[in-house]
Amino acid sequence: MKRVKKTIVWLLLLCSLVFFTGCGKIRINPGPFDEYTASIFKTLVNDEMSLNFLFEDRTTFGLDYVEPSLPTPSTSSEFGRLLINLYFGSMSYYNYDELNDDEQITYLLVKDLLENYNAKKPGMDYLASDYLGSYLGYQAQLPLLLAEYHFWTLKDIENYFAYMDLVEETFKAYVDFEIEKANNGFGMPDFVIDKVIAQCETFLSDLDNHFLIQIFPSKIENLVFLTEDQKAALIQTNEEKVKESLAKGYEYIKENLGQVRGLATNNLGLAHYELGKDYYTLLFKDETGYDIPIEEAIAYIDQIISDRIARIIELYRINPNIGEEADELKLMESTPEGYLAFFQEKLAGHFPILPYSPEIEVKYISPVMEDFFSPAAYMISPIDSMAKESIYLNNKKVIQYETTDKNYLYTTLAHEGFPGHLYQNIYFKGQETNPIRKVLKSSGYVEGWATYAQMYSYQFIDGVDPLLLEFLKLNDELNGAINCRIEMGINYEGWDFQALKDYLIEFNPNIKDENVQKALEQLIEVPTNPQIYYFTYFKLADLYEEIKTALGTAFDPVTFHQAILDCGPLPLRYVEERVRKALLN
Repeated sequence: MKRVKKTIVWLLLLCSLVFFTGCGKIRINPGPFDEYTASIFKTLVNDEMSLNFLFEDRTTFGLDYVEPSLPTPSTSSEFGRLLINLYFGSMSYYNYDELNDDEQITYLLVKDLLENYNAKKPGMDYLASDYLGSYLGYQAQLPLLLAEYHFWTLKDIENYFAYMDLVEETFKAYVDFEIEKANNGFGMPDFVIDKVIAQCETFLSDLDNHFLIQIFPSKIENLVFLTEDQKAALIQTNEEKVKESLAKGYEYIKENLGQVRGLATNNLGLAHYELGKDYYTLLFKDETGYDIPIEEAIAYIDQIISDRIARIIELYRINPNIGEEADELKLMESTPEGYLAFFQEKLAGHFPILPYSPEIEVKYISPVMEDFFSPAAYMISPIDSMAKESIYLNNKKVIQYETTDKNYLYTTLAHEGFPGHLYQNIYFKGQETNPIRKVLKSSGYVEGWATYAQMYSYQFIDGVDPLLLEFLKLNDELNGAINCRIEMGINYEGWDFQALKDYLIEFNPNIKDENVQKALEQLIEVPTNPQIYYFTYFKLADLYEEIKTALGTAFDPVTFHQAILDCGPLPLRYVEERVRKALLN
């Protein structure tokens, strides 16, 4: 990726720090810990897109504007690996036990980053490259990034246009890389190709009314550094860029990605590649934060499935109608804003009080993106801005899911809002920490916490039979555990369509082949995705029960949650250690 290439070029400037020790080894003397981590911080945020989203006033962090660039594919080199290890590996220069708490967590974050980088074997580059994809690919995410791009200054608007100008050449590079991958035996499955092309067709379907054209005037309307004439000119420029520069990139994918159709040698999971199981093991560790054999993870999930089924059966014995009653139960009627206000009121006695209360805006994704976007998303706000937060909802998915789950919006806003992502981010922004801890994020911690918050939100409901609430939660957990299990079956054990159907039919004898195929395709495309949400959730829930049992009447949920939140987005294996040390020792 271009970001790695930039890092390598920057590292070439560090030669003055290098000195030789005995036995011919090379080592960097990084100097004082805060100075070393400050230089790492600047390396980690060295692209303009990151700078725009992470900082309202970058100058307070000693940062300046850099040339806009979009991530482009490349394979790793031994020279690049050497330089990255030379620099980031210098963290081992410091004695961990002599560092303070904040420094120790920073140490662990950098250590984990380097370990995961070094664990990837030669030949895994193609397995790790997912620039194009039906909903997690860069072409799927870019429109929202542009829609949310901050206009702090006129320079930001100029860079926004510069990004549009980069799209065509960048998307050409993506297609070329897919051709290269196919020629090396790692071709994109046809079902992914067809979805990506369909998405590009939708994006291009009505450019005159494109949402990036529609929202631009409101984004610049109140910018005091622009004159009315400048605003009019910028609105015209934006329309031209969307219809020309941006559209050409999507047009190129639509017209050219079909070249790799039929070239895939594997249309199943990672396990069917030579290094696929090894790569999956590394990916599992990187994404969940747990360094365990996959067989152990499978056994863990199998036990959860067994336990949840046993308890559900027990609830049916207590109340034979509990399933029907749960299907009809609506926890509460409200608007998205009403749900968020309700959750904020319920935090007391369960979670730490937030350091400030921002303005929260609930937005709806453009209809153009509804078919290719997640059901909801919390947009991470700048780490130095305490004023505004936003959550996106996919109205089409909300309507679709609420036909089968009356409480979908309730649990979704607990996940995205309070006490989920938005709460988690606000809490940690208010902490005085090394800034590295606010830009290096473990996916498993972030999504595990949000799923934990979603499940915890059932406790906020009063006046409902506790067994009904338990039944709802158990069903959510069972569905999550089954998704974890089949994902590991597909990508680690090598399940095909029939193996997946044979497993799922145990839970739903009437399952349709089209639904089996849909699940298979989705989990082939996004390996470990359910683990990021649910494996991590189950581990956090286990930690809650462990600490609660150990402390008995002295257990306080606020103290427990604060211990987790104070760790920040650290890999969960380290979070567990720190929480046990803080609360049990």
